[in-house]
Amino acid sequence: MPTLQLENGTLRAEVLPEAGGGLLRFDLLRDGDVAPIFRPGTAEAALHDPRALACFPLVPWSNRIGGGRFQFQGRTIDVPGTRDDEAYPLHGHGWLMPWEVLSQTDSSVELAATVDQGRPFHYVTTQRYTLAGNTLEISLTVRNEGAPLPFGLGVHPFFPRTPDVRLLASATAMWESASDHLPTVLQAPHADADFRKLRKLEANAAINHSFEGWDGRAEIVWPSRRVSVQIAADTSRYVLYTPAGYDFFCFEPVDHAINAHNLPGLPQDHGLTILGAGQSLRRSYQFTVNRTDA
Repeated sequence: MPTLQLENGTLRAEVLPEAGGGLLRFDLLRDGDVAPIFRPGTAEAALHDPRALACFPLVPWSNRIGGGRFQFQGRTIDVPGTRDDEAYPLHGHGWLMPWEVLSQTDSSVELAATVDQGRPFHYVTTQRYTLAGNTLEISLTVRNEGAPLPFGLGVHPFFPRTPDVRLLASATAMWESASDHLPTVLQAPHADADFRKLRKLEANAAINHSFEGWDGRAEIVWPSRRVSVQIAADTSRYVLYTPAGYDFFCFEPVDHAINAHNLPGLPQDHGLTILGAGQSLRRSYQFTVNRTDA
């Protein structure tokens, strides 16, 4: 399946509709060179496993739903697994299915997908990628076509993990997690997971947590590569995944906590949105690239 290339003279992105409508690349074009902002992927690998993409959509939930079920309005809602190699339903359906191209220009593309077999979810989802100046804008929308249920959205970009990479992402709290990666206790971020000030992402740091109280702004700086990216999202949560020993890390702007469907209280207390039939939810994300040698 051919990729769709977007370019505006400053940025370039490649979209693979067949693999979750995800991005294969997102690059800065600089003086004849190409500087990857997201970790590059390949079409062959991404079609086999979308985790090889540079970025993919999270719809209609992010991360895991514990036990593959949750209670909602007096009913037990069973959610089938999304991958055979995962114990719990992971990341929704959008990243695992082909998307249809609705429209395209040199610097933007809009895609859509319909889920009518994703028990218990039945929905239409759209996403738009736009290159505007030095910013990649991603818009993600879901419209419920079934019974009322809690919905959530996010995006899952992979970033190059260099020895000197630095992160700024203010948060007031972090969910502790069990061995199955489900959250247990909400508390202040650990010292090695506190990014309220720009600081180095240590090589041996293995973080896989959901953070709360985010101001919707973050920055990643690669001093040796002389480039940075500022992230903006209309959400107050993110997931940070930094597997030790790998050449990437993930900073995922999301609107709800991991396993928000099953945390104490209402789903809305943890960022999910209840959508009735015909109701929609939209989120937007911006990635603004800057040269640090300017």
